[in-house]
Amino acid sequence: MDNTLNDILSMDKGRKSFKAGDTILVDKPFVHALKSTFKNEKCDQCYSENNLSRCSGCQYVLYCNRTCQKVAWKEHKRECSRMKKIQPKTLPDAARIISKILISLKNGGNMQKSYYTTTRYRTFKDLMSHYPDLKKDEKRLEHFTSLFEVLKEYMGESNLPNTVELLGIYGRMCINAFNILDDNLNTIGTGIYLGASVLNHSCVPNATATFDGTTLRIKAVTDIENSDPELHVYISYLELMQTNDERRRELQNNYYFLCECKRCLTEDEHTFISSMTCSNVKCQAPVPMKLKRDEVLNSVNCPECLEIVSETKVKEFYDVTEYTEFQLLKMKDIGYLDVCKMCLKKQNSVFHSSNINHVKILDLAFESAIKMELWAESLKYGISLIEGYKSYYGEYHPSLGILYMKLFKLSSIVENAETAVKYLKKGSSILKVTHGEDHSLYRNEVIPYCNELFKYF
Repeated sequence: MDNTLNDILSMDKGRKSFKAGDTILVDKPFVHALKSTFKNEKCDQCYSENNLSRCSGCQYVLYCNRTCQKVAWKEHKRECSRMKKIQPKTLPDAARIISKILISLKNGGNMQKSYYTTTRYRTFKDLMSHYPDLKKDEKRLEHFTSLFEVLKEYMGESNLPNTVELLGIYGRMCINAFNILDDNLNTIGTGIYLGASVLNHSCVPNATATFDGTTLRIKAVTDIENSDPELHVYISYLELMQTNDERRRELQNNYYFLCECKRCLTEDEHTFISSMTCSNVKCQAPVPMKLKRDEVLNSVNCPECLEIVSETKVKEFYDVTEYTEFQLLKMKDIGYLDVCKMCLKKQNSVFHSSNINHVKILDLAFESAIKMELWAESLKYGISLIEGYKSYYGEYHPSLGILYMKLFKLSSIVENAETAVKYLKKGSSILKVTHGEDHSLYRNEVIPYCNELFKYF
């Protein structure tokens, strides 16, 4: 009996429900691969950044100690010489994951079981490939064709299965892969988790996935009445700070299903996602707006005070929206503080605080100010982010917990210990649910501060 099954047995023995904070599943990767952008920064096995030494064979991967190197060697010995052969080229991340799957399957991995209850498990062949959908997906077929050429050079065509079988493996990778995240929720690797692949998606998830190195943990973030993970536990497959149309399109394009969760079916897109602030200074309630300018047919009224929004104000709202979306597209995930400030200036008194484009710009400004060590400014942006995060992520989400921890550290620098403790308490209560007290993030980042500061307050 492996460790994963032991974890399952200890967790769900006689259990009929889950409470918020309960561990639902602990899963080790069937295969995993560190993103190539981190190959010189992290251990290829455990993703640690400490005491790294390069593999003497391929001179490509690094390990933090002999233990990690020994554990990895069972798999790496079959890729070491190949990596050396293709240098100075870097193997694409998707190609490395597929090659690792092929290596594993060739060496008994097809028999590997990952339990998600005491009696039920998954093997690699149980994963959905969506083969018929793949055959119609021109974008993915093009990607597969390019990967096939890379794999032929890297592994040799004689070591590859036939095209139909390889396409099925590619589909299983696309549909079931998890992005492995670090403690700041940055993607640092990709993993195939057999047991956790049974979990379905919801845009209102009742569970969350976190990583401790490459170990995946599924934790309940609300009370769940039925303990069957396959039918009653839902995680999010995507970034939740998106409009309904964006989320549904991404899920359709990447996972081939139309989401019919409660949020997608019942949420009024225009309640807060695209909203302006009522120009009545005594009101300032959110005024729902259509997502596109050309969808506005009638006059717009504030739902609270019923004041009619002037055509000039409506035009300004859409002008600012288009400007903001253009800047977001240009910046993508890298915020430029001067650009963010310009957007926020234009949004002032026009966008409601929960407007999705306002929250996205605040988020970029917050991270940019931290990188520039503008502590007071970043604290201001971070405090303004709280309600937006709650709107899109909910009350218990790793992103909100980590935001509070950053605010705790910033408050310790800029304000005072009493204010800092307020944020520490909020961050601690969320991360206790989403990560658990035995997670390395909680042990290393939360407990030491709590032990030090709470005794004074």
